[in-house]
Amino acid sequence: MQEDERKKGAPEDMETMGGVTKDVGIRSGSGFADDTEEAGDFDFRVDTGGIFEEDEEEELFASLNESLMRQVAQELDGGEDTVEDAIGEASEKKKMGKLKKSLLIAGSIFLVLLLGTVLLVGTKPGRKVIYDFVAKYITTHVNHEDMKRVVLAVLPLKPGDSGNQGGENIPISPQVTPVPSDAEEVRKEEYVKNILIFGIDQGNMDTVHSGSLNTDTIMIATLNTKDKTVKITSILRDMYVELDDGVGRKVNSIYAVGRRDGQGPELLMHTIEDYYKIDLMGYAYVKLEAFEDVVDILGGVSIELGSKEANYLNTTNYITNPKNRNLKAGMNDMNGNQVAGYCRIRKVETLGGATNDYGRTLRQRRVLQAIFQKYKSQNVFNLLSVTEKCLAKITTDLTAEQISKLLEMFVENGISTMESYRLPINDSFYDSAKKGYNGVTYGLVVTDIEANVLYLYEHLYADTPEEAKENYDALKR
Repeated sequence: MQEDERKKGAPEDMETMGGVTKDVGIRSGSGFADDTEEAGDFDFRVDTGGIFEEDEEEELFASLNESLMRQVAQELDGGEDTVEDAIGEASEKKKMGKLKKSLLIAGSIFLVLLLGTVLLVGTKPGRKVIYDFVAKYITTHVNHEDMKRVVLAVLPLKPGDSGNQGGENIPISPQVTPVPSDAEEVRKEEYVKNILIFGIDQGNMDTVHSGSLNTDTIMIATLNTKDKTVKITSILRDMYVELDDGVGRKVNSIYAVGRRDGQGPELLMHTIEDYYKIDLMGYAYVKLEAFEDVVDILGGVSIELGSKEANYLNTTNYITNPKNRNLKAGMNDMNGNQVAGYCRIRKVETLGGATNDYGRTLRQRRVLQAIFQKYKSQNVFNLLSVTEKCLAKITTDLTAEQISKLLEMFVENGISTMESYRLPINDSFYDSAKKGYNGVTYGLVVTDIEANVLYLYEHLYADTPEEAKENYDALKR
């Protein structure tokens, strides 16, 4: 009975749970409760059943009401811009999407290029692709000649008993005999590649030096992967040689002899091969005028001169343009015309004391090194243009495949050392002087060709003296 009365007397907005009565009434200016409240004014009330003191309860609900009102106000205040904000947000997302897509594409391209570079540079097959490309580029820009068959044979001098020529004791007696069919036997090794390099005295020179077709610069460039070196061997231009006609000549005239039959480079190569028993895989040459152009394309080179050299160049016609005869002792920045004159000097000693043709070949090797250093110092943006212009001055019979092989040998073996030598070696020849030998005056007659071959084998092929002798004996006729 009492319980029923309690239920009957309870207000309609009271809920009884577990014997505890709680006030869950909500007042709002939104029309859900007392309409006398101001719009937007919420009054959230819960009967806590006396858990809190009255002042604590007021403070708690005041804080809750304030929080609710702030959130509602923020929603209502932002309502007017909701559509524009949504459009702006969508546009921004679209822009960000495009940017992400662009970055993704750029990143993918970069990764592909990076991967390609790694595969090309980081693997031997990849690097081979680069070597082939560079070789193709080189052969496209140089002047190319095909190797021709040599019809004139060479007669190397044979050591013999001392003879008498013009009252003088001569330490050899040349044996002019037919050349056997196997005279082409020369030493070939996979780890050594030899290339004949020479310069032709031809072009727009003065009357003293024009049109001779002499090859006063003759060198053997050797790439050796066994001792990882590049070697430059100069051959003295006055070295006495004979061909199958029995006529004596200086080696610098052989190109001109062969050129009559359209095989100047081939005959010169054959002569060097047969005398020194080495294989030459090909040749490259420049004309003197083109050599001057190469130096000028590079912007000149720095050469150190002795006082005698500087005075000689300023007072002779070796420098063909008189305006360029203004050199001094010490370092000089020399143009092509000055360098060409410098390479000709042999009547005064070099800086260091070398004279005659020994001094000339030394100067030529110094110029090659100066050109090499100047080329390496070129700005990367100028390098391609300089390379194209320099290559256009060179004539060679080397194929793209051969050039690619040389590049591969050079790079894969980390070759960075250059050495220089000279032929014939000391104490293996004599100067025939004015009286000459076999009609050739001032020819350098080789008396011990074997000593020169053994010297080459030890230095170009990195043989021990015993290995050099064994290899030479295997090739002797």
